Amino acid sequence: MPKRKSNDPFGFGSFDSVNSLNNGVKGFNKRNTLGMNKMRGAMAEDSFAMGQRIQGHEVTRIHKGGDFVVQKRDFFGNKVGKPTVHEIKTGNSQLSEAQRRKKARLGNRRYKVERC
Repeated sequence: MPKRKSNDPFGFGSFDSVNSLNNGVKGFNKRNTLGMNKMRGAMAEDSFAMGQRIQGHEVTRIHKGGDFVVQKRDFFGNKVGKPTVHEIKTGNSQLSEAQRRKKARLGNRRYKVERC
């Protein structure tokens, strides 16, 4: 009986990675990468919203031209300043056309791009 390798505890052969299982499947790697990027973006948005709520700010989700509108509140719940649009980006992702238009319209003070 041949000696087993340390990375092959059950004797079925060794697999270096998930990619070695799907070498013949066209488009699997790109689909997997896009899915991971989507999940990473959702986690970054959730952590940003949680952090803003912990600081006592009002966070509202929007659908066009940004991710969140954040309104700062004081200790008594009164609004402080103007609402700010925050766009959450991960990695090296670029702003979409709608996001660029909204940033140009609002300016750098009221449109923030947060990199996570």
